Amino acid sequence: MSGAAPAVSGVALVTGASSGIGAATASALAAAGAHVVLVARRAEALAAVASEVRDHGGRASVLAADLAAHGEPERVVAETVERFGPPTVLVNSAGVVRLGVVHELTPRHWELMLRLNLTVPYLLTHEVLPYMRKRSTGTIVHIGSAVTQEPISHTAGYAASKQGLNVLSELVALENRDHGIRSVAICPGWVHTGMSPVPAELGAATGELLTPGDVADAVLWTVTRPPRVSVGPVIHLAPTSGRAGTRASITRLTGTEVR
Repeated sequence: MSGAAPAVSGVALVTGASSGIGAATASALAAAGAHVVLVARRAEALAAVASEVRDHGGRASVLAADLAAHGEPERVVAETVERFGPPTVLVNSAGVVRLGVVHELTPRHWELMLRLNLTVPYLLTHEVLPYMRKRSTGTIVHIGSAVTQEPISHTAGYAASKQGLNVLSELVALENRDHGIRSVAICPGWVHTGMSPVPAELGAATGELLTPGDVADAVLWTVTRPPRVSVGPVIHLAPTSGRAGTRASITRLTGTEVR
């Protein structure tokens, strides 16, 4: 982004903040002025991200939590409010993917994806909305996926959960737009992170993929639009290269034919 970083005031609660998109988003929001509260399971990894944020002059606090566990989303919001104040920004970046055709996808993996990718964002949103509505301001950003744009074999559980996340974003936007609250799902294609497949093994170059910073920039842009501006509620980001396209990469990864 050109020029001075836009100001983001208040508390920004970011899940999945120990690495990848979540860590990059937390760093971007902190650089813009927010006090970021970092949430993920791995306390040591969160501490490293928080330390880096502080080294660059930002404010960061850590809340280690397994958000898939019963009661943890509610605890995270309650503790954030008690210790740091009500969030003005919520970024739901925590998620999980398990690929498999429907008849081979285990119920355990199906339920895990629905829980972490959809139910947990709902619970966090449910908890922060009353505070945002009381203050007539706030932004909720869900990190979705490009798999919601077209049916792709082996993605049933992941796509279903992320499609539900898009609908959740749309309805929260509809129900809260007159209360000064923005709700957006940002749906990136293939992002190069430490957990993503090796690009060369799937016929793409590293430089053709999106970076966590690309997604973080989109989050920051969304959060810093003037209150009069409506964006989304679903925004898609994609690599320019067809070799790094979502369908092409997943079909190569799973060994299925591109149709």
